[in-house]
Order: sequence, then C-alpha cells, then structure tokens
Amino acid sequence: MYSISRRSFIYQSVLAAAGFSLLGCGGGDSTPTDTTATTDTMATDEITTAVPYLDTLGIQLWTVREQMAADPRATLKALADLGYQQVELMDTRDITRLKPICDEYGLAVNSSFIQWTAITGRWDLLPDAPRITVEEILEQANAGGLSHLIFGYMLPEEHKTADDWKRHIESANNAAAKAQAAGLNMAYHNHNFEWEPVDGTTGWELLKEHMDGSLVPFELDLGWAAMAGQDPAQVLESVSDRVSLLHIKNLVDLPQPYVTIESMPADKFTELGAGKLDIPALMRQGQEAGVTYCFYEQDNNWKPDALGSAERSIEFLEG
Repeated sequence: MYSISRRSFIYQSVLAAAGFSLLGCGGGDSTPTDTTATTDTMATDEITTAVPYLDTLGIQLWTVREQMAADPRATLKALADLGYQQVELMDTRDITRLKPICDEYGLAVNSSFIQWTAITGRWDLLPDAPRITVEEILEQANAGGLSHLIFGYMLPEEHKTADDWKRHIESANNAAAKAQAAGLNMAYHNHNFEWEPVDGTTGWELLKEHMDGSLVPFELDLGWAAMAGQDPAQVLESVSDRVSLLHIKNLVDLPQPYVTIESMPADKFTELGAGKLDIPALMRQGQEAGVTYCFYEQDNNWKPDALGSAERSIEFLEG
C-alpha cells in the first residue's frame, strides 16, 4: 500500500494528466487537502487487521461518475493507486468497455448494478432508454466474469402501492432463479425509500416478507438505511441470515429521517471517517454475518472532489 504522501502525489498527478483540477469536479468543499506537511516517515504502509475486507475493498463507480465520464482510464488507475482492490459497475453494459482497463490496473470486477427496468418492466417510464432483458444481462455478466448482479433502484412511480412492491419482488425472485441457474448471484440494494410508508406497511417489510432470501439476499447500504432514520446495526442484524454485500457509506447528523431520495439533502453525505456511523464496527458485524464484499460509496458532498473523498475514506479504514 502507499503512504499518505505517496498517495497524494499519485492522486494529484493522475488528475493533472486527465485534465482535472483539484477544484473542478464534485460538489464538496473547495479547499484542497494540504499534504505538504506529510512525509513518508509519518505514515505506515501496513494494513491494519482491525478492519476486515481491506484486502478486497471495493468502490461503487457512482462515487466517481463525473471523473469516469471525463476519463475512465485515468480514474480507474487512480482508484487502483489509492489502494482499492475492486470496482462495482453502474451497469452491466459497461463490462465490455471497462473490464479490460480494470484488468490492466489489477482491479477486480465482481459486481455490477443492472438496468432495474428489466425487473420492473416499467419501460413506459423510460421511453428513450435502450431496452434489455434479464437474459441479456446474464449473458453480459457471464462474459465479463461477474459473480453478483444488483437490483438497485426503482423510480418513485414504480413503488406507489404495496401491490407494486409485491409484483416487483416476484419478478426479482424469478430473475434471481435464472441468475442462479446461470451460476450468478443477484442481490437487492436498498436506498431510503424502502422505509416510506405504503398501504399500512413499508417496502422494507414487504421485501423481508416476500423476497426469497436464498435467491435475492441484500446488498445492504448502511448509509441509506441511516438516512431513513434506521439504526444500521439493527437493520444489519435483522437480515444477518440474508445479506451478502455491504455498501459502506457515512453521513453527518440529520435533523430528521428522509424516506425519499428527492428529499435527501446532498450535503449530508461525507467520508467514511467523518460522519456519525461507526463504519469499522459495522464492517466487523458484516463479517460475522458472512458478507462477501464491501463497497465504499459517497453520492455527493465530496472534498475536494470524489477522488479526494475516496482517498480520505480508504486512509481512514487503513489507519
């Protein structure tokens, strides 16, 4: 692993090569990180054994979506140089384009989100989106050597009633059965809208009741659960027999629960070591539950940009 000063040098050099300003991408604080006082002798290259998953630590590429849009090669190299071991793709249709670059820089690609509309069937809500079937997704995943596929989002119009939830859960169960037959795993990734009241219950309760945990375990996003006013440790415990992946995400104190994505203030996201959640303790709890992989994700409020936040977060875990 790289020392802090070495990381900072690599990080700034890669951004410069890609044409990024340290202040140019992201929505966070515009004050650059001052690394001039750091020397190699002030940091250690050892990986602590106190925090699990460091040897396979991943990052969801949504975190660095602006950098990926500008220069995917430079961004992936930067992530590898910072010490991330794998990336989680935003869409299986990115495999052909990105997998060779990831292989070049030693980044594993085990997991990818899928186009959720292949599960919900609500293509009428995305009339301009290229259509894709579950079968095509499975072909892409197997061709790219993936192990996990993530059903990770729905539009607000897709989960207005309990019957909507039940219909999509049944579709997810059926798709996951096909995935399992093809040697693949499917998981459900939560946001915060799962805790929005609907017909006297919540999407979360319907997921736990109707989703087949042996076919569709959770990729539990700890931060989004906390945003909905939940205790992420308690949520993790409640699905400890059916959770396979974690999204490790931190946030600052919230004045109230937010149960819709549209209501969530962007400035409440923060780096892993800067928020209110005890991320190492939650990772250890995930290890006890048998979680396979952990992925860092930060949706907004990067400092000074998404790569800077990615650097701070991995340094926190290693420190």
